[in-house]
Amino acid sequence: MTLKAIYGAAALAFILAGAAQAQIDVSPVPVIKKTSALPKDWNRTAVFTEIFVRSYKDSDGDGIGDFKGMTSQLDYLRDLGITGIWLMPMNPSQDGDHGYAVNDYRAVNPDYGTMADFQEFLDEAHKRGIGVIIDFVVNHSGSGNALFVDAAKSKSSPYRDWYLFADSNPGWYDQSMRGVSGAYWNDPWKPADKVVPGGQGLYYGVFDTSMPDLNLRNPKVVTYLQDSMRFWANMGVDGFRLDAVTMLLEEGKSSYFNNPGNPGIVRAFKDVVDQYDNRYLICEVSEGRELYLDVCSAFAYGVQQHLIAGIKKGVVAPEVISFLQDPRRDLMPLALQSHDAYVGDRLTNQFGVNGEANYKVAAAASILVSATPFGYYGEEIGMSNGGTYNDPGIRSPMSWTGEKPAAGFSASHPYRDPAINFATMNVDAQTGDPSSILEFYRAVYSVRKAHPVLATGTFKLLSKAGDPVLAFSRTDAKETVVVAINVSDTAQSVSVDTGVKNGRFGQAFKAPDVAVAPDVNSDKAGQARVDLTPKSVQVLVKGR
Repeated sequence: MTLKAIYGAAALAFILAGAAQAQIDVSPVPVIKKTSALPKDWNRTAVFTEIFVRSYKDSDGDGIGDFKGMTSQLDYLRDLGITGIWLMPMNPSQDGDHGYAVNDYRAVNPDYGTMADFQEFLDEAHKRGIGVIIDFVVNHSGSGNALFVDAAKSKSSPYRDWYLFADSNPGWYDQSMRGVSGAYWNDPWKPADKVVPGGQGLYYGVFDTSMPDLNLRNPKVVTYLQDSMRFWANMGVDGFRLDAVTMLLEEGKSSYFNNPGNPGIVRAFKDVVDQYDNRYLICEVSEGRELYLDVCSAFAYGVQQHLIAGIKKGVVAPEVISFLQDPRRDLMPLALQSHDAYVGDRLTNQFGVNGEANYKVAAAASILVSATPFGYYGEEIGMSNGGTYNDPGIRSPMSWTGEKPAAGFSASHPYRDPAINFATMNVDAQTGDPSSILEFYRAVYSVRKAHPVLATGTFKLLSKAGDPVLAFSRTDAKETVVVAINVSDTAQSVSVDTGVKNGRFGQAFKAPDVAVAPDVNSDKAGQARVDLTPKSVQVLVKGR
């Protein structure tokens, strides 16, 4: 039976049974297994970029990015060295922008195109060896979601207990605690009639009025979300990024953040991913990622800020060393940027004028240290923010060219102003320029692809806190790779333990605008002397 037939029959049976007052599909979705289009364990060596569909490429001139626009740029991503794409939410959304207020978990945002357009994008990505994971919002839905609308209007709604309602404010918000970690930043209880005409009582929404929290203690809610994950996995989506898993369960005034029950909820979603071959699951954990590593990978948010601060000072920060000493580091990608302002501003804004050398060594460190590195669209060209450091400001349209008014993003005026540096920092201007950030990223991605040991080999840290050089090795049955990154402004000569006695290490990394350094020899004790110019990278390889 085809996907269309199965979904159609299930949805029709559901509607005929009269089970749904809300006009939305909550029917069960069976697992449909098909052979993955990607190499086995593709995510273990993947290089990801995060894409905001609305801001990537507009194909039809309406000023909004779309699926067809992304499809048109897949060759660019492949040639850059990208083998994984993380899409920010692509569902219909109450916010009309970022997508995290989902109004239908089994539909695509019509601003972005049709389901057929998305399927075409997915298929074309697979043809180029690129996996696609999608953002999946499990903590809350949108206030325009038909399930919430139905629940808010009637206390007898079958979906009332899919959310959290109260007749009077429970008083969980303590204004005197505002700004304290783990305390509410505003009152999470909001009048239902403010978002749904005729709404009854108060509803709980920790993030925003447009984002009512789902009641994840209700097994029906978890089952619905699991079925919705299967809907996309059956289409061929290669995995999921779970949003805001720190917020899943709440227990009154004392606990809404990193509740001990949260990992168990994530486990239920991991169980869905495990029903399919070759799929990947990663979580957004703003703090306390160690709580979730048994059930999902989690970004190492916070570490990137110490890495950047250390590079500005010309040293390896102690927090970076502590992170690299964690035996579970390979489950925690070190991402420099993301769509959330709490992760940090665009790198160009963080490093400032004349900060390109720092930018490049930070990128090299992030990409080469992480088993599964994640970048953010525009990071590879040094895109700035749109003039402000906030969430909208770091989500500007992609800078493809230096042309006004849309930087090559659209044939018309874009829905949001482009990055302030689009005239000079764009794909067109940097392609083929050996000194550009773009060509540097391409070179770093290339060396990763040529040497999978950088992702899967046994890791050994060769630096300590305060060192001017970040050095580490990766080893497998085929080769040993030693990475040395001089984060300082002066030349450095360091001795590293290669683990290989009397070996000759060739230079694998070829920066486009820098002469390749000489090969390096290790002595009978396995020690090798590595000479590095200021703000430089060496990747030394010894085969078996």
